[in-house]
Amino acid sequence: MDNKENINQNRDKQDKGELGGKTDFKVYKITIVILIIIIGALIFMLLTTHLSLRDSLAETEQRIELNRQLQVELDSVMYKYTLFKHQHDSILHDKDSIIQYNAREIERLIVQQEDYHRIRRQLDYLRDIAQDYVVRIDSLYQVAEVLRTERDEAREEVVHIKDYATELEKDREVLSTKVDVASALRAEQIKAKGYRTRGFTGREAEIDRVGRVEYIRVCFTLAENPVAPPGERNVYVRIAGPDEKILRISDDDAYSFVHNEDTLQYTVSKRINYQNRAKDICLTWEKYMEYMEGMYLVSIFTDEHRIGESAFTLR
Repeated sequence: MDNKENINQNRDKQDKGELGGKTDFKVYKITIVILIIIIGALIFMLLTTHLSLRDSLAETEQRIELNRQLQVELDSVMYKYTLFKHQHDSILHDKDSIIQYNAREIERLIVQQEDYHRIRRQLDYLRDIAQDYVVRIDSLYQVAEVLRTERDEAREEVVHIKDYATELEKDREVLSTKVDVASALRAEQIKAKGYRTRGFTGREAEIDRVGRVEYIRVCFTLAENPVAPPGERNVYVRIAGPDEKILRISDDDAYSFVHNEDTLQYTVSKRINYQNRAKDICLTWEKYMEYMEGMYLVSIFTDEHRIGESAFTLR
């Protein structure tokens, strides 16, 4: 009996030993798997961190390069503006503070490594301002050059018109033959003078002294034209002073008419009823004003044509 019990006890111990060995082996396997997972996670984190650092470094280098380019562009804009400003300092004086302020603000943003797109918008705005000023000044100088040319041409034209006006009365009959009598009227015997009213008698007297002229009257005969359409006509008189400005009530459209698609201001106007026979017409500029010495040019129009011209002089 004792031997059998010993044998059974030995078997039990042996079975327990084998079972314990298997359990320890499983624990070791699980521990190794966990370690492998941990090592893999650490390797993954290390790779991710490395990639993140590399991307961050690349982004930082890119930002530095972009900021360097922005600084180069800013320096270019300010160099061009400064060069132009030295050439036209008197004109750009009032605008300079705006440009200088924006330039300092952009430099501050670049130093502080602000958002690239914000700096880009600010730089584009500064470039637009500077270019706008340059274009405006260039345009002003071009316009001034054109005006100088036109002024010289206008002076030559005035001389020509004055010479033409002195010969106009002699050449009127020759020029009138060139008018199409089938559609155009013609002003004849044009007389333009300065007048004043004498004392208590109220008598009207011609006067050519600028300091004594009270009003100007333009009289003419609307020539007979048997083939012209009869009916209502608008007659306009334009009087240009020695300074080439038209004597007029105002620049309002109510005191203008259209001739050859151009809108012209008139001095005085009158609506007449034309029935193909010669008609005497007088129009008076009654506005009292300070007249100038020199030659005054008179042009007479209907709605369709310029029908006559003359001139008179105030001393």
